[in-house]
Amino acid sequence: MAKKTERLAIRCEQLSQAVVEILANDGRGALTREKISEVAGLSRPLIYYYFNSAEAVMASAFKWICGRILELEEKALDGPAAGLDRLAAAFVPDGEESRKLYRAFFALLPEAVIKDELKGEVSRLRARRRDLLAEVLLDSARTGEVRPADGCDLDAVAGLLEGAALRSAVEAITESKYANNIGDAVRRYLRPMRVAAVAA
Repeated sequence: MAKKTERLAIRCEQLSQAVVEILANDGRGALTREKISEVAGLSRPLIYYYFNSAEAVMASAFKWICGRILELEEKALDGPAAGLDRLAAAFVPDGEESRKLYRAFFALLPEAVIKDELKGEVSRLRARRRDLLAEVLLDSARTGEVRPADGCDLDAVAGLLEGAALRSAVEAITESKYANNIGDAVRRYLRPMRVAAVAA
């Protein structure tokens, strides 16, 4: 039983990486059982041994993608960037491999938000991002970089960063310039709150 569980984890990773490659390079329309089998280097019967449908493969891949994105974001938040610049460093893909991961995520997101078994995955990812955002904003408030008012809309900041991640995933943008633009956009969003808080 333990060996089958270990083999399942290996197959999930292989299939998830294949799904990422297909979605990032060819888009959602190219995601077929035949293409997944070809890119993963696994026979279709072997895939069906572990997963009973293409939907099950996609669901497994989406969960894997969400997990990888969270790992990258959490790791980047521990990186050298300081203050609000940490947000851009953490939530905006900065290399081709992470861009592929985000392209795959955004390609599957419309389906994921309407499928019962994946809605929870999207909610967990966004809830963890809100927690990470709150930590960064709290640190930035402690250093005096910003002073968000009570009730700072974390969803609005998260939406701004998710939009930036999408743009960065699909466009070739100079990373350092783009990261600076994101930091500036977040500061502009928070500035009215800071002014209101100081005036009060």
